[in-house]
Amino acid sequence: MIQRNKALSAILVTAILLFAGCLGQEESPFYGEEIEPIVAVEDFVLFDENGEPYQLSDLEGKVIVIAFLFTRCPDICPIVSANLHYVAAELGDDYGDNVAILSITVDPWTDNSTVLKEYADDRGLHWPHLTGSLDELQPVWVNFDVGLATYEDDQDADGVADGFDLCADTPEGEEVDDEGCGLETQQSEEGDVTVKHHPLSYWVDHTTGTIIVDKQLNQRVWWGDTDWNAEMVLDDIRTLLEE
Repeated sequence: MIQRNKALSAILVTAILLFAGCLGQEESPFYGEEIEPIVAVEDFVLFDENGEPYQLSDLEGKVIVIAFLFTRCPDICPIVSANLHYVAAELGDDYGDNVAILSITVDPWTDNSTVLKEYADDRGLHWPHLTGSLDELQPVWVNFDVGLATYEDDQDADGVADGFDLCADTPEGEEVDDEGCGLETQQSEEGDVTVKHHPLSYWVDHTTGTIIVDKQLNQRVWWGDTDWNAEMVLDDIRTLLEE
């Protein structure tokens, strides 16, 4: 009997310790990945789609949603932009007054202000799209932990990097447009290409997400580009608005 009581006591003590340990682990208030420890945003000045200087610290006091993209990106960047457009609409009066959205390029070699304006106008996006020189952008990428690489793979040797090339089997020697499609043999019936553009000979690969910054300019929540859930992002924004 004494041995049985000792065994029961040991089980109870273990259970109490485990329960106490669970209570000590605070659940994150965010659906996205909470950034711990908190990372302060370093102030920067870049240029918006109108060529005007844009300083981050002017947004202090607002929750800021910051995405990194490049306009030639054929897949995930347009999806993230569409998600941000939905978020802006769902925020109602909070958007602009209490919440700001920024898109920052990872391809300054192509994405000047004019190109960014065309990208935003084509999609009906009304928040700043920022660019700058490589020297101006690099500290921003480092601060937000943006992984970035460029490469020049060109399987069919048509002068267009494979990541941008929509026609990977261009006939040898044929001139191509800026999507790598032959001007003579690979144009759609709807197309009306009469001149050769200047195709890009590099591709940009970036590893990042969308970062939500609090009113004190601290990075608080990270959403991977392929993990986006717009409703949950909205909830995370509203959580920070209540702080």
